[in-house]
Amino acid sequence: MEHEDYGSDPFSSDGLWRISKFTLDFLQPMEPLPWNEDLNLPTLSEDVFKTSLALFDQDESKLHELNIFGADLSEPSLFVEATTDTSSDTQTETQQDSDGELEDLWAPESYDASTVSDKPLNSWERYHVRGFTEPRSAYFGESGAKGFDAALEHHNKQTPGKSQPVARNDVFFRSLFRLGLGWSSMLFQYNERQQKFEKVVKDLRISGVSALALSGLTDEILQCGTNMQRVRAFIDRVPSKSAEPSALSAFATAASVIIYTLEKQLLSRVKDISSALQVRALFQQCGELVGALANMAGIVERAGSEAQIISSVFKLATHYSHIHGQMENLFREIVFRVAGPWLDYVESWIGFRPETAASVERLTSGKSFVFLEKHEERGKLQSQERLEYVYLPDQMPSFVPPDQAQSIYESGRSLRLLKRSHPDHPLASKKKQGATEIPSLGGAGTWVELERIQTKARDYETRLRAEILKYNRGGSEQQETAVGGIDEGNKDLPDAFDLFDIDDARNVTGLLANKSLEEGKLWQLMAESETPTGEQRGINFSPEVASSLYLSLAPVLSSQALLIDYSCLHLLFKEHKLRDHLTLQWRFQLLGDGYFTSRLSHSLFDPEMESSERKTGVVRSGVHTGLRLGSRDSWPPASSELRLVLMGILNECYGVEYADGSGNPEFEKEKELPGGLSFSIRELTEEEITKCKNPNAIEALDFLRLQYKPSNVLEAIITPHSLDKYDRLFKQLLRLLRMVSVVKGLIRDSTARVSLSADTRNILQKFRIDCQHFVLSLSDYCFQLGISSTWQRFQETLSKVETCLDRGDIDGTIEAAHSIPRLRAYHEDTLDQMLFALFLSKRHAEVAKLIDAIFDVILKFAPLSRMDGLHGVRHESESVIKRLYAVFRKQMSALVGYLRSLDGARSSRGRSGMIFAAREAPTNVFDYLLVRLDMRKYY
Repeated sequence: MEHEDYGSDPFSSDGLWRISKFTLDFLQPMEPLPWNEDLNLPTLSEDVFKTSLALFDQDESKLHELNIFGADLSEPSLFVEATTDTSSDTQTETQQDSDGELEDLWAPESYDASTVSDKPLNSWERYHVRGFTEPRSAYFGESGAKGFDAALEHHNKQTPGKSQPVARNDVFFRSLFRLGLGWSSMLFQYNERQQKFEKVVKDLRISGVSALALSGLTDEILQCGTNMQRVRAFIDRVPSKSAEPSALSAFATAASVIIYTLEKQLLSRVKDISSALQVRALFQQCGELVGALANMAGIVERAGSEAQIISSVFKLATHYSHIHGQMENLFREIVFRVAGPWLDYVESWIGFRPETAASVERLTSGKSFVFLEKHEERGKLQSQERLEYVYLPDQMPSFVPPDQAQSIYESGRSLRLLKRSHPDHPLASKKKQGATEIPSLGGAGTWVELERIQTKARDYETRLRAEILKYNRGGSEQQETAVGGIDEGNKDLPDAFDLFDIDDARNVTGLLANKSLEEGKLWQLMAESETPTGEQRGINFSPEVASSLYLSLAPVLSSQALLIDYSCLHLLFKEHKLRDHLTLQWRFQLLGDGYFTSRLSHSLFDPEMESSERKTGVVRSGVHTGLRLGSRDSWPPASSELRLVLMGILNECYGVEYADGSGNPEFEKEKELPGGLSFSIRELTEEEITKCKNPNAIEALDFLRLQYKPSNVLEAIITPHSLDKYDRLFKQLLRLLRMVSVVKGLIRDSTARVSLSADTRNILQKFRIDCQHFVLSLSDYCFQLGISSTWQRFQETLSKVETCLDRGDIDGTIEAAHSIPRLRAYHEDTLDQMLFALFLSKRHAEVAKLIDAIFDVILKFAPLSRMDGLHGVRHESESVIKRLYAVFRKQMSALVGYLRSLDGARSSRGRSGMIFAAREAPTNVFDYLLVRLDMRKYY
């Protein structure tokens, strides 16, 4: 029987109503049933259409007596009926009635093979029969993988040159699995030149899957395998052993643990693989983790320093923890591992563990955030080495905030000052104290761990406070143990960071045979995961990666910084007499000592003093001699003349304070001023030297300075930068002292007998009065407000600190001084406020030049004023005086106008960001000068 061909497309709907041509025998259509319309159907009663639910409303219903679930399951007739014919029912019932008890169906004696039927089983059990063959389906949709392969092969034959080789499923799955692990196979090979995996056979497919559908899945596994090789290559390039752990080796070790764990977990599931989707499911999140590691490894290798490595890993781990939230704990632990060697170094820097040779070497190599500079200083008897620590903020990891980074640096710097002076101090001693548990720096992954760290830090601080107070009272001089150090064996040091050679030759045989990787928190996180990708069980309620380290370090670092600051404050105030040295600067550098100021002014400017110039045949004496600036022609004086006039002033003025016999022990022992305070010559440029040679110029005394050198301990507060500010203030105050001497001479000129300026309306007399008013007002403002009141606020803070130290009040001391860095910043802020008030800051540079110009005009007028009354001189200089007076009035008007423009401006706040005074003055500091100069708007 011939059949029409309805097209080669098996999925075409044309002729769908026709009988399939694959049917062996066509079924004859059924004849239509006869229907007799004249036939009367029987009449149905009404009860037929009643709902069955109405049966429950009848009282005579016996439904409750029925066995709804059929016969009792314990009846043997149900199971027998399933395997025997109906003839056995009578026999079973008879046996039950006769015996009166149930038969054990599972007893071996009850099995009768003769009762088993030979007919085919009408159940799914027939498919377990080896001889059974599934009949071929007549439909393409039910043909399975073979039908798809046949159709695809037919399609490829119609396209010349196109062929898609088919691989065995087991071979392909195994090769794909090895590819995901980064191992080469017969289907995928690693290209060393391009550093990526490639397909050995193009357009390869497996039965039932096209090459196009398989390529997307294969590309994912290719990327995973390439990343695996990148991580392994990075591990191989890192030195397997190093004398000192580093962030690079720590990251390589963490990557080794992750790769090892992934291989072990994945290989345990290789026997269960039966499809390509299973392989993809195994390597989907694994590929995400390995990809993150590969990106980290690439950036870490390009990093140039330890801080850049830690910062890069921290930044990427924070990024990936947000993308892959299920792996947040894993990325957090990687950050902790990488930061571990750096935290160990910080522990040695701030005193939690003893310093090693490697940690000391890092100070001089520039690989740390602290650089140690060594300077040779020549003393009177021998040269000594001076150590100076320089903070390098670029070497600090990014996860450390600037304030915490500065605290770490200052704590270690202050601790070394403490060690040099008190090696047996509880914070400085290298011996271990058994009663005190030394905290360690590490990361906390949960809030519970953070609370535990805070508790340990609080207990450590409490115990060490008692030890420090006991030591300060002198009760621990014979102590055999201290707290500052930590024994090597008392702390779990990191592993030796041995890295492992992970190559195909070893991996072919199975897992990496090294049990040392199966230790630590990182291994536990991987081992406790649900899948080989590190997905953690439960809800991850913990601090985010970006803040975990900061929150973990803050309690321990703040406790250690507080104890170090208090100990160093006690050292500075009680043993090195910091307050006496600061008072020394105020008395001499800031001209706060009236006796010294008077002696210095007479020695430099008094014209009635005997000249100290060298003269032929005249023996010079240091008694009643002076430089007589303004009354001599030769300038500057010789060095011998300076020594003759000034060498005894400092010693004499310093000894006046201790004339009652309570002298400074340091001064009486060494017979010199603290810090070697003495007059010296300032280093000047050629232009400045030229100005100094003019005795009538305001810069005539700029070569003179006070030299002071603090000890290494006192440099924690009195820094070279602050000494430079003292020098700038001393130079300006010395100029002001000279101008006071000059205007006092102008008043003497007006009262001289030869003076013709008795008339107050005379221009010469007006000029003198205006000059005196300006200089004395400015001097009073500078000394009383710019220097004295500002220094008084600073002294109040020092007094409060010293009082708390006397009481042993640690909290009160820290509340007053805050810390060594804050006290140092407050000292420099005090000097900045003085520079600001005296117009010596950068923002007042133009005003400072204007004031110097006014001083120059007054100095030019001074010799003309002394010639008042001489025959013919006044008439000749009157025009010059008028011109100078006009310039003076114009300059004073500009200065007063500038002061009025500063209405509402406030003095600069300190760099430390805090005001130590009780309350900031609501009035502009320059208003006081404005009131003194021009209260009635004269200008």
